[in-house]
Amino acid sequence: MSVALDDTAAVLERPEARTETVAGRREVSAGPSLPEGMQLGHFRVEKQLGAGGMGEVYLATDLALDRRVALKVLPETVATDPVRRDRLVKEARAQARVSHPNVAHIYFIGEEQKRLYFAMEYISGETLADKLAAGPLPVHDALALIRSAALGLREAQRSGFTHRDVKPSNLMLDAHGILKVVDFGLAAGGAERANDDRPVDQTSIAGTPLYMAPEQARGKPVDFRADIYALGATLFHLVSGAPPFVADTPHALMSLHETAARPTLRRRSGQARTEIAVVDALCARMMALHPVDRFQSYDELIREVELASDSHTRPAGTAVRTLAGFADLLVAGVAAGLVLFAVSALWSDGDIEGNVPILTVLFLYISIATARWGRTLGQSLLELEVVDVTTGLRPRLGPAFLRTAIALGIPLLAFWIDFFAGLLGLELIGLAKLVVGIAFLVLTPLAMVWASLRSPGKRTPWDRMTRTMVRYRTRRPTVL
Repeated sequence: MSVALDDTAAVLERPEARTETVAGRREVSAGPSLPEGMQLGHFRVEKQLGAGGMGEVYLATDLALDRRVALKVLPETVATDPVRRDRLVKEARAQARVSHPNVAHIYFIGEEQKRLYFAMEYISGETLADKLAAGPLPVHDALALIRSAALGLREAQRSGFTHRDVKPSNLMLDAHGILKVVDFGLAAGGAERANDDRPVDQTSIAGTPLYMAPEQARGKPVDFRADIYALGATLFHLVSGAPPFVADTPHALMSLHETAARPTLRRRSGQARTEIAVVDALCARMMALHPVDRFQSYDELIREVELASDSHTRPAGTAVRTLAGFADLLVAGVAAGLVLFAVSALWSDGDIEGNVPILTVLFLYISIATARWGRTLGQSLLELEVVDVTTGLRPRLGPAFLRTAIALGIPLLAFWIDFFAGLLGLELIGLAKLVVGIAFLVLTPLAMVWASLRSPGKRTPWDRMTRTMVRYRTRRPTVL
């Protein structure tokens, strides 16, 4: 099995050099091999944009359509190498089969003067590696970029391809700020693998160790989850300003990805604790050691990124949830009054503890409304909704009942115990009032305040235990 570690950072002395240096074999271009003005087919070479072991890239003019394109050409030294030629053809075909706004388009492939080349969309912008040269990105910007990359990579996966070299320098922003996934030179798979999630066997260890998944480094079969790992390492780099692992050699670097504990994202000045915590949790799952512990689909990853991003999801805080709770308590009180009025004739002493039906009605009302509509009347008035963080949809009936039981169970149970004790002639003086006072006036507010300040997504204990969250309603599509 051959080893090709392309564009790998090895000796990392300066943070800004971490994405672009080449390990072990620093290649220095001797200058462009195609002169300005040379024509390949109906493309006229204007100037060289970049060069490396995978090919030389030139800015060119499409003379047929009068537009600028990027030409990727094999270097003269390997122009006749059948392995390199085959890789270039596979790259062009892979990228051409993926039609998506977040993937650079391929226009043409041909051969002229014994030089194999393909023409692709010219992106007049910068790579994320270029942006990182100025320092880490704000969290909401990083999440938006990762979401766009995931959308493009999802389309590649649907076409049967695993990119295998996701990194900041292969993610470009065009002049309109739209992210494009580029460089499918290491893509594995093919059209015959569309909608086939089986891992792809590797014939060589190729990629960038700074972001490489452990199974890819070991030469094991890989699938889209290796790209998710690399995308997680890229997210870590975007937010922290440095890759998750640094080592003196590529092999030491790959070993760290497999054996070392991923460092925790540190909160910078001005960053909310909850904001950085949710990104750290996202990176932890994307960069899980075993593929089975990562996201099992791009749809799942995109939903989680949207839940973490304030551009798509704005978690509800303590104040607005409290106001919604008071509104729901009023609704339950009215409904309980009607219930008491309807059944009062059945009770000879007419001495029913009024709080028992109020809490019972409140419990049933919140549970059923959450499962049926994803929000109660109080939440609807304040533009809130309850969602399952796994699916992005309203919770099912079971989790809806469970989250309400955790939030209201203690005071409700105390009132019912007090009520039945009264029927049996037992005096539990003040028990219900004491429990309710502690639960409603101390424990519940403390849990909500703690969630607003410290919990990712401002999720209370009953939210986390049922994998739900309360957020402001959004009408944006979750997946494009």
